[in-house]
Amino acid sequence: MSNNTALKNNTHQLTSNDNVNLNLNLNLNDINNSFDLWSDETKNKLIIFFKNNSIEDIRYWFSNKTLNQYYQIKKLLLEGDNLNLNKLLPAWLLADIEILGNVDSPVFSVMSPALPLQLNANMSVAEAVNHVKSMKKSLPSKAAIIVDQHGRYYALLELQMLLQHDDNVLLADIALQVEPCHAGEDQEYAVRQLQMGNTEYLPIVDIRGHPVGLFQWLQASRVMQLELTEDVNLQMGIQSSLNEPSYLDMSVIDHVRKRIFWVLGLAAIGIFSGMIIQSYDDAIAALTILALYMPMIADTGGNAGSQSATVIVRSLALGELKIKNWLTVVWKELKIASLIGLALAVASFIKVSFLSSSTELPGNITLTLLGSAIALALFLQVLTATVIGAILPLIAKSCRLDPAVVASPAITTFVDITGLLIYFYITTTLLGITA
Repeated sequence: MSNNTALKNNTHQLTSNDNVNLNLNLNLNDINNSFDLWSDETKNKLIIFFKNNSIEDIRYWFSNKTLNQYYQIKKLLLEGDNLNLNKLLPAWLLADIEILGNVDSPVFSVMSPALPLQLNANMSVAEAVNHVKSMKKSLPSKAAIIVDQHGRYYALLELQMLLQHDDNVLLADIALQVEPCHAGEDQEYAVRQLQMGNTEYLPIVDIRGHPVGLFQWLQASRVMQLELTEDVNLQMGIQSSLNEPSYLDMSVIDHVRKRIFWVLGLAAIGIFSGMIIQSYDDAIAALTILALYMPMIADTGGNAGSQSATVIVRSLALGELKIKNWLTVVWKELKIASLIGLALAVASFIKVSFLSSSTELPGNITLTLLGSAIALALFLQVLTATVIGAILPLIAKSCRLDPAVVASPAITTFVDITGLLIYFYITTTLLGITA
């Protein structure tokens, strides 16, 4: 999902509960009257306000606004107005906007749009309860953000805790010390941070540390569902979009468009497999039984590569692995592949011994030698396929691509090529067949 689309979607969710304050007489000393952001009257008032006041005054006015309110104002003034808002914004807001512009899927675009209840850290439980009771509007969540005397985020308080403590206890003493997340952080990073916490809420702050909103489990579950769908599609070589319609609502042509590019590309690469087989025509003609075990080598390599790729992609998504761990990953996968490859090699040797026991072999080639050559080729194929499957997601991550883009069809295609090269090289060399 692009950043501009995400931010646009977020502004559509905003309601009049998150209004900008401005007075009807356009007096900066009295800008506390609320109004509906979506009316033409409001738009005209804002334009007049911006054109008739100094940049310093407007920056001061913006200093008390949230990121959500800025995007409301920007959307309201977007069409037909020659007004450059960037010249009117304070430095902190410009910095936050730049950060949001450089992230494809910021948590700001999916967090709860309504600003949560804010309480001062020096408030007592009794004062907080009275404040909540005096509010004439419903609360957007069951949690409040505790701020310090400068309005910066201090801690998180679940409102039910107010009922569990004495009236004279300070909020600072009972609030949860939850690490906040900047509005420009990636959605998946925010989900991981929420998972590591001991609460259902993740406070979102701007570059000053002022509260912007709350990221809740409801939004997190949606992000995980969309990311899972995207990753599965990428692993299967299907182009994906987070805003696409459901399977039944999507037309046949759209389905074809999503799938055909990967299929055509991999089919073109797959030609190399045919070229390899053709280059070993003489070897196959001399010992036709080699053709019988080609599918086993190719399929086993594809399965081994896909398995390791899936494990690494999952570990990267959960934050268990970093790119700097690549050497550890390769060494571990080599050990895993060696054990799996050894077991498969023994199984393949037994398979050759039984299936080809009645086959007439030319020259000095024995059934034991044939089985050993095929077993060695299978062992090396599992080894190389597993390492390729493990290293490709790390390479994709280092190139700032989604590791899931290393799709299973792609791994299978590449491993088929390497598998055929290994198979024919090992068998022709050990069996003394001229390629």
